[in-house]
Amino acid sequence: MKNVKLLSKISIAALLTVGGVTTINQVNNSVKTETVHAATTEQTRITLPAGYTARRILNVNNNRISNADKRALVQASQQGMKQNNFYDNNAKDKTTMVNTTNMTWSQKVEINRYALSLINSARSQMGKKAWVLNTSAIAFADRVAKEYTNNGKSDWDADHYVAGITRAAVASGLKNAGQVYEDESGLPITSQFNGSVRSMYALKEQIYFNVKQMLFGGFYGSMTNFNDASHYTEWEHAGDLLGLRSLKGADAPTKYFGLSFSGLKNNKSRISVHFMGVADRYIANRRVFNTKANI
Repeated sequence: MKNVKLLSKISIAALLTVGGVTTINQVNNSVKTETVHAATTEQTRITLPAGYTARRILNVNNNRISNADKRALVQASQQGMKQNNFYDNNAKDKTTMVNTTNMTWSQKVEINRYALSLINSARSQMGKKAWVLNTSAIAFADRVAKEYTNNGKSDWDADHYVAGITRAAVASGLKNAGQVYEDESGLPITSQFNGSVRSMYALKEQIYFNVKQMLFGGFYGSMTNFNDASHYTEWEHAGDLLGLRSLKGADAPTKYFGLSFSGLKNNKSRISVHFMGVADRYIANRRVFNTKANI
């Protein structure tokens, strides 16, 4: 996506930043929520509320939405933030510690599958084809993460690191097409987990919150702000993840997906998350980017 970033933080005042959203994910019992539980972590989904429609997402991303529809979309996004709550019944996730910037392959596949299950759960409700987890896309995400780390870039910057994304794309057999690949967020910083290491449970919970934000208006703030319409400002992330940006039907029917994490050498608390989506039309060399290496 172009010029849209998402940033999550805990234990700071909520504020809207240039090119991104700073958020707090806190628990507040004064806000009523409807818990959506799942049998297992892999089955966790994000439910799109009534009023959160494809037409409204398309129109808001093309500046054609009426005031009434914009209000309805904000209200639906508020419901989306409130009614979808993280749930993980896998006890092992709470004791398994993960170094986000140095994962084992099995850990990397697990968190990629988890993030993609959330995205695809929303896509299916819009009648869209699922995105596909692909080892070449994960390798691309890893190259992007390395570019960010080596050059001191992060989601805390005002914009995507386009030069690094471009180099990673070309090295991955993709076209030099600028920033058409990345949705970016930042993992929350907490007193318990303030570096690259956290439990798998905490990591999944943070990814769950990030994807909710992307879908529901780029929400920023704490749970006490769920009912504040001013905290819902953009649906470009939603348009990208759901394939609802083009009024002319130019959105890719599906994408190859990979996710990776990067850190800052001078600030271990800031971990960026790189959600990379590759449409088939951007593949330049299929011997390098293997479209059959799906997981």
